[in-house]
Amino acid sequence: MNIKISKQIKSNKGILVLPVFREEIGEFPKTFPASLKGFFEKRVKAKEFEGKKGEILTTYIDDKNLPAKVAFVGFGKKEKFSGKKNRIVSAIIGKFLKKEKATETTIVMPVEIAKYGQEFAEGLKMAQYKVDKYKTCKKQKCPVHEVENLEVVAETAPKNLKETLEKGVVIADSVNYVRDLVNGPSNIVSSDFMVAEAKKIAKENGYKITVFGDKELKKMKWGGILAVNAGSPKEAKCIVLEYNGSSKKENPVAIVGKGIMFDSGGYNLKPSRSIETMHQDMAGAAITLGLFHSMKKLGIKKNVTGIITIAENMINEKAYRPSDIITMYSGLTVEITNTDAEGRIILADGVTYAGKMNPDCIVTVATLTGAVHVALGDRYSGLMGNDLKLRDQLYKAGRETDDLGWPLPIHGDFKKKFDSKIADIVNCDKGSASWAGAQKGAAFIERFVGKNKWCHIDIGGTAFCEDTPQEFETKGATGSSLRMLVNFLENRG
Repeated sequence: MNIKISKQIKSNKGILVLPVFREEIGEFPKTFPASLKGFFEKRVKAKEFEGKKGEILTTYIDDKNLPAKVAFVGFGKKEKFSGKKNRIVSAIIGKFLKKEKATETTIVMPVEIAKYGQEFAEGLKMAQYKVDKYKTCKKQKCPVHEVENLEVVAETAPKNLKETLEKGVVIADSVNYVRDLVNGPSNIVSSDFMVAEAKKIAKENGYKITVFGDKELKKMKWGGILAVNAGSPKEAKCIVLEYNGSSKKENPVAIVGKGIMFDSGGYNLKPSRSIETMHQDMAGAAITLGLFHSMKKLGIKKNVTGIITIAENMINEKAYRPSDIITMYSGLTVEITNTDAEGRIILADGVTYAGKMNPDCIVTVATLTGAVHVALGDRYSGLMGNDLKLRDQLYKAGRETDDLGWPLPIHGDFKKKFDSKIADIVNCDKGSASWAGAQKGAAFIERFVGKNKWCHIDIGGTAFCEDTPQEFETKGATGSSLRMLVNFLENRG
């Protein structure tokens, strides 16, 4: 998206957007074209437009120097306005412009909106995401229905307005990149596809990348990821990306993302209505790639290592079974009591690897459990860990970005549920596995964390939306937790 800042309307293309706060509904703003005053005042008097949040009133204007179509947009009450509300209203604008097939738009932006430039750009760009990537078009080229050129008219605005708008675009682009990965079917977005994407991102940004395949993983004895992937014809992979945004002396933040490219459940086969969307079980891996997609552009001043563990939980004569005992990369033995509790296994190997890097902290991100969806619904990701300060930082980052997380406790008794009579631990407790299932999944991972500071983000309820998307979302992948993690990395002390 190309962004231009000006003090008066210069473009006559696309649609002109004119924001209105409820408190100002009785007075026509001086910054609006005077020729629209009569139309606006009549509609207000007739109560056809009241400036309510997301309300849109359209008309046309006969002026060759201005865009032909005009949209008055309600931004609600000024006294209650916030970055969150700006993102929501700009998303409503984004969907309106998408419906109108507008590739260019001009917005007259008052200072109240301009001070939340990042949120405005995020909402506008995220709302225009399209899920139809794999549709064929009758014409040679599919039409573009998103804003490519944005003119922002601001008489008084923060000096860094263009910078904050562009930052919002970078973040939204990375969210949409994640959505493309997660929405992609497993026959296309495969382990090889993820490796190719990681290499592309590394090359474009100058990151160091290391890729382990079956040969390397066997040599290093990553028994967890290899067991989960045993039923797949594709190789297991571990991708390691390294970003250096700070001094070489600074220990890296390790982000470990779960990449189950398809989860059949293994021999504990998932039923219908649960299996159809299991291409999205790699959302944690996609989020990790999405972070590296944006970090250099954003100038994150931290060292960050991304560890992406990739497997496919399938069934054949080689697949791991309930009652098998596997030896993890850490050396611990695990009795398999449920082949559908596989995400924690591949994350455990990834966490063990992260621990060898002497990290500042470890953050795991995964569609780990359905239980978190039951507990928190589709608006909050679960936050669980062994360090309250780290957990609180992620919670705060979620609040500031409206990419919400909610703390959940890991009780000591939950950890005891993983004791095994014939191995070191089981991968899923028997009998009460569904009780506090999200925390128990995290409790398994904690066995492999050692003394490192660690927090887990369970996006099992937020990564994929099938029911009620927010204004800046569509049904399908959401990119949940990326904005939270960007904010966290920017503010991690």
